Amino acid sequence: MALLLLLGGSGCAVVKVKERAYGDIAAERNLDALSGGRLSVAAASALGSAGLEPDVCAREPEPCIEQLRPLATAEEWLATSAELQLLRMNALPATVGKAAESAAFAPRRAAPEPLAVAPSAAADDPRTRAAVATARYAYAYLFATKRTPEQRVFEARQQQVLQYYNRAVEAIAQAAFTASAGQAEETPTLHVGGLVLGTALHGFEATEIRQDPVALLASDTLGFANLRAVYRRDGFGTDLVAVFPRRGARGAAAASDEDASADPDPDPDPEAEAEPTQATATATAKAASLSGERASNDVPYRDTRYLPVTVTLRFDGEGLDGMLASTRARLDVYNPFRIDQETIAGRQVPLSANYSAAYGVWLARSELARLSLTSLLRPKQARAFHPRVYLNQPYDPDKRVIVLIHGLASSPEAWVNLANELLGDETLRRRYQLWQVFYPTNIDMLSNRAAIAAALQQTFAHYDPQGDDVASRNAVLVGHSMGGVIGRLLVSDSGEHVLDAFLDGLDPALVARVRKDPTLRSLTTFRPMPQFGRAVFMAAPQRGAVVTDGWPLRLVRKLIRLPLDVLRDTAALIQRYQVSDDDLKRLGLHKGKPPTGPDDLSPNSRFMHATRDLPIEPGLPYHVIVAQRDPKLPLAQSSDGLVPYPSAHLDGAVSEKVVVSGHSVQETPQAIAELRRILRQDAAEYEGRGKR
Repeated sequence: MALLLLLGGSGCAVVKVKERAYGDIAAERNLDALSGGRLSVAAASALGSAGLEPDVCAREPEPCIEQLRPLATAEEWLATSAELQLLRMNALPATVGKAAESAAFAPRRAAPEPLAVAPSAAADDPRTRAAVATARYAYAYLFATKRTPEQRVFEARQQQVLQYYNRAVEAIAQAAFTASAGQAEETPTLHVGGLVLGTALHGFEATEIRQDPVALLASDTLGFANLRAVYRRDGFGTDLVAVFPRRGARGAAAASDEDASADPDPDPDPEAEAEPTQATATATAKAASLSGERASNDVPYRDTRYLPVTVTLRFDGEGLDGMLASTRARLDVYNPFRIDQETIAGRQVPLSANYSAAYGVWLARSELARLSLTSLLRPKQARAFHPRVYLNQPYDPDKRVIVLIHGLASSPEAWVNLANELLGDETLRRRYQLWQVFYPTNIDMLSNRAAIAAALQQTFAHYDPQGDDVASRNAVLVGHSMGGVIGRLLVSDSGEHVLDAFLDGLDPALVARVRKDPTLRSLTTFRPMPQFGRAVFMAAPQRGAVVTDGWPLRLVRKLIRLPLDVLRDTAALIQRYQVSDDDLKRLGLHKGKPPTGPDDLSPNSRFMHATRDLPIEPGLPYHVIVAQRDPKLPLAQSSDGLVPYPSAHLDGAVSEKVVVSGHSVQETPQAIAELRRILRQDAAEYEGRGKR
């Protein structure tokens, strides 16, 4: 009986088959030290085949790494070693990484805090040493084994190891940032995690990095609310956001060309941003008409303060053993807007990039929307703030410019998804750069037109003094709502038409007195800006918004406050020319108060009477995107809830796209897709005529 039982037992199957869901198997295969906090199936198998206990090796990786080398192939050994070191890195406190990021999340009013970790401590940080070991094994796996990365291109294990490398380089870059005290200069003698690191910058002009960054954020750890998508490119290297310090405006005596990269974030207090000598928009327009310049302590252009960068780490040494033994390496920092691949170990390698993270951090930290509303409704404003032009990437002379102008009670935040989609479109990203205009919408539109034109002209002149860059020609203007109305005036020739229309019906003696007034002429006589080659108007009330005369918005219009200097200058103008009460009423001034931006949007306003029929520059192609809230209504009788179709429609447009939407049509995927189509068409036509 015992013999029969022994024979029967030896015939039983040890391996049993159990059918499992494919999704469960796929999920298990994808779990590793990075995604699941445990060793991958491949690493556990390699260790198990060598008689090593995976759990023990995860706690003490070095002895296992040494024992595994002669018992596994080079690829298995390197991949498993990289994963073991990554597990160890993740188990250690991220003190250095938090220090590198801390200044980015400091309160707006607070001065940047000194780094919380001393440079010497960062150099010897245990987590950084584990990161160096991870990156070293992963780099050797990718570039120092018999098979090339191209031969393993379809293998999931190579993708895992690449992610280990990128994650480790992120930690090393933050440690290097801390060890260098945030210095952006190239340095050959930085000690980090047992390595002697050199650093090199690629794709950055000398004028683009005028200050040392105050923080270095890991892009992949950032999550953004209200951003529909995060656009990135998979590849070699880690994606980071370099955060540069705010730069307050200095007095004119202390100002220099260095001030061109002044604080890109608005001060929460609009009064703090205004010029002490030329506060009103009308005064700015007058100064711009005479000199085209503004006091150097309040330049309108704002370089990006949040810069996307891609970082790679290369180890010195020849062959596998040379790479593993080397104590020297180099951090390469790339501008992803200009460089998308690099030669690594003799082969072209695509570099990773994240095009949304820096933009998202800027919007999250800018407080632009709050400033927009406070400038519109805040009582006792001493001065109006001037329009600003925000660059969403370092100026590129070889890319054409897209200028975005927002609408009433709005800010660049209105373009959040549209701008992000443009940044994420590789075809457009290679050809265009984004500039966003921010302006006070409580000021009348002719003053804003003049001030925005002056700001843009000064911006173009600053970055391209000779005016011969690609960026200074054939720019594309995109305006939404009030921004579309102002945008149309930027590409129109007023002649004497607007001036005559404003003076129409006034006392002839008054007309004779004021007709040659330089301030009045600077506001009402203008020519198209030569830098623009195409325009797109979205839900723009070119003939007024009927709803502005309804009682709810009439009430809101009464709540809007004008800065005290605007009221003061208006009162001085009335007194100087002895304007009668009847003429003031004809001009739309009630109790000496000039019209606001919302007042100008009324179809019955003096502004609309003077500008509604002003033609766009002949030969300049323009497009219209119209919002229709109720598609059941005939188009001619429809509106977007604020702007009726006849007001948004423009004869002569190259194209007109109707989108079922409310007034914020620029947020819809359909409008964004139409704009992308227009820009692709624009790029094709531009390149078809030889980029002239």
